[in-house]
Amino acid sequence: MARTQSRVQVAPGIRRDGSTLIAEVRVGSVRDGTQRRAQERFALGTDLATMQAWQHGAKRDLLLTAPEAPSRGSLAADIPDYLATLPEGGYRRDSEGIFAHWIASPLGDWSRHDISRLDVIAQISRWTDAGAAVGTCNRRLSRLRKLYQALDGVTTPNPTDAITFLREPEREARDLPIRIVKLILDSLPDRGRGERGQARPAVSETKIRLLVMAGTGIAPSTLRRVRPRDLDFPASRIYLRPRRKGKGADGAWVTVLPTAVAALRDFVAAGLCGQPWSRSSMRKTWHVGIARATKAAAQLAEETGDQTWLEDLARIPPRCKPYDLRHSFASEIYRVTGDIRAVSELLQHADLETTKRYTKGAVSERVAAAIKTASVVYAAIPTLPAPAAAPAPRLRLIKKATG
Repeated sequence: MARTQSRVQVAPGIRRDGSTLIAEVRVGSVRDGTQRRAQERFALGTDLATMQAWQHGAKRDLLLTAPEAPSRGSLAADIPDYLATLPEGGYRRDSEGIFAHWIASPLGDWSRHDISRLDVIAQISRWTDAGAAVGTCNRRLSRLRKLYQALDGVTTPNPTDAITFLREPEREARDLPIRIVKLILDSLPDRGRGERGQARPAVSETKIRLLVMAGTGIAPSTLRRVRPRDLDFPASRIYLRPRRKGKGADGAWVTVLPTAVAALRDFVAAGLCGQPWSRSSMRKTWHVGIARATKAAAQLAEETGDQTWLEDLARIPPRCKPYDLRHSFASEIYRVTGDIRAVSELLQHADLETTKRYTKGAVSERVAAAIKTASVVYAAIPTLPAPAAAPAPRLRLIKKATG
């Protein structure tokens, strides 16, 4: 009996169920009985951007049409007034999602003029205690500050003025040694897994996608949007479409490695352009590759006596995931070139600090290489002969006067 394709997640809140795609959004909490949901079915092959646009609109409708209308003069009632001042686009949609948390908080029912600095700090503390990320809390504080400035004026004091943003915790390096990456990818089968009772696919779509990510450093969200017209094989180039994440980035043509060109050819030949995939399935395949590579590297260390294989295995980050291929690509390019700005353009980072975080694993090696080079220079400096010892000073004997 053939295995069904039900409940295969292809993107956050989007899953494949038989012959249709189901997009779903949820707001509220099951625990307190306030959760509400919206669901829509789409035909297979529907563009991911279309389904995500529906999700944004459905979530906005659920959040702004609460079961009970916010009381007049409350912060929850002021938020739609502020949102109406923003132009249509991604920033407004992002703001709607952020302010939904302020509406759901206890401060949502208060007048914004009665909210104090300590009230805002207490709410941020509740979010951090509940597990919200530092960056998430900082964005919520920033949008609340903009609301006050827009509705009351920039010069009018407000409770967010004296609150500083939370400091981001130090993040660990997420890159893998390049030969471990190759070992993981080589350990994966070239053919895909077949459904029960069906022939095994000639190629592994998951492996092809992982090879493209490893050879280009491309983000999964960007890979989903790659089209054949974005690939210039004669010039070994790929067009990276504009990114909306973070501060955003403009689209650009970038040159890719020869290995990446081969992977991209397989990507097109397999008909993967514009096709969504299951992130959980890719993660499982990736973990299988890590397990096989770990066993192979330990065997190589035993057979060859090269203990650096074990050292490389120790550098695999905890809870390693396919996205770490992006960090590995960035660190390797920076390691061999030392050009941080080139790496930033390849990764489409608007902020150089983000690139520095991605290449964290290569910094110590470049520092060690710099010290090694400096050591050669210092060793070449001629040593001056030691100065001759100065003669010992003569002691003058002073006769004691006698009376």
